Amino acid sequence: MIRYVGRSVLALLLSALSFGCDKPGVTELQQEEKANQKAAQAQAAASEQAQNAQEAADNDIAGARASFEKTREDYRHSRTEDLNDLDKKIADLEAKTRTSMGKVRADQRADSTAIRAKRRAFARDLESLEIATAATWDEAKANLDKDWDTLRGAVDKAR
Repeated sequence: MIRYVGRSVLALLLSALSFGCDKPGVTELQQEEKANQKAAQAQAAASEQAQNAQEAADNDIAGARASFEKTREDYRHSRTEDLNDLDKKIADLEAKTRTSMGKVRADQRADSTAIRAKRRAFARDLESLEIATAATWDEAKANLDKDWDTLRGAVDKAR
């Protein structure tokens, strides 16, 4: 009888436990779905953040390029005006050469020839600024400034 009662109690206990529990795996399945939803939300947020960062970087790059183009064009325009003013001085020097005589005329012609060669080299370098990139800009500008100082100094010396 004790065996029978023990078995009955055990059966009753197991029955009560099985009614009190959820179906096996339902809780785990719900947890997995929640985790998948959180992961999908995190991926969407990260993707949006990356896209926003890329757009901001593209805008910064476009701004920097526009600024560089403006700087380069302003410099080229300024040097072109300087060259035009210098051309007037060179023309004045050549006019004086035509009215000079003897050794003075020979010296002025030699100076004029050297100045014209320097002017052509400067104009060629000025035109090459069109293809100067941001990476080569500082060096190209420094070389052009040096050439300009040499050319202007030669004209001032000849005057």
